[in-house]
Amino acid sequence: MLCFLRGMAFVPFLLVTWSSAAFIISYVVAVLSGHVNPFLPYISDTGTTPPESGIFGFMINFSAFLGAATMYTRYKIVQKQNQTCYFSTPVFNLVSLVLGLVGCFGMGIVANFQ
Repeated sequence: MLCFLRGMAFVPFLLVTWSSAAFIISYVVAVLSGHVNPFLPYISDTGTTPPESGIFGFMINFSAFLGAATMYTRYKIVQKQNQTCYFSTPVFNLVSLVLGLVGCFGMGIVANFQ
């Protein structure tokens, strides 16, 4: 599926896939370890005890990195579009980059401090 993507286009796809896998894998490990009820547990309950907490933390950290890469790629795309035609105010583009990076930083904090 990734063979038709060019440049950095695989990063958002990888972000969604990796984040989904983080939730699914931590759920499966928590259920197999007997730490949570298999029927609709909270996401936060599936990543509270070892070993699933380590897996969840690592995978969410990598998701935060992929999110930051996605935000930077979006920033550069909008910046390039503004060179040829007036797409949006450059200040709004910078503000969206900063807010996205702050969100990714917050996701990294959530992953590390359980």
